[in-house]
Amino acid sequence: MKAFFRNVSPRRALVDLWQVLGAPSEYRAIALVLAAMVTGGIFVVMSNQGGRGLPRPPVVTYFPSLIEGRSDAEILEENRVASAKARAEEAEEEASAERVRQMYKAVGNATGVDTKKAYDEGVAERTEEKRKIDAARKAILDKHLVDNPVFDAEQKRAQEQSPAQ
Repeated sequence: MKAFFRNVSPRRALVDLWQVLGAPSEYRAIALVLAAMVTGGIFVVMSNQGGRGLPRPPVVTYFPSLIEGRSDAEILEENRVASAKARAEEAEEEASAERVRQMYKAVGNATGVDTKKAYDEGVAERTEEKRKIDAARKAILDKHLVDNPVFDAEQKRAQEQSPAQ
């Protein structure tokens, strides 16, 4: 056991290193440069990894809808603009999905697969899902909204005008 510890002692390792470095060799300079580059590369990679530090402070987002001093007309106009934007995005998404469905339908028709039944079932499922979502939204609004004859009349007028457009 003593012989093992004598061979692995730090003093013995330093003596061996000194002997290897002191021995004449034509590759000693190249070996030292390569060893320094490998060691330096490891340290550079480790330093670029970053470590755990203090957490970043929270980013505060201020909502423009909470700005004081806005009139009811400004609020309603912003709501109309936001609703129109949301409807336009939804319509664009639906148009894109419809284009994809038409491409699948064309591929199915070209390969001899009956796509009409699947397409009709998909349309029925999407219509039913939209009806359920609309009913749920209406139920929530009916539960939480206060009766307002002016607002109700405006909504009725808007619904009468939207199918005509």
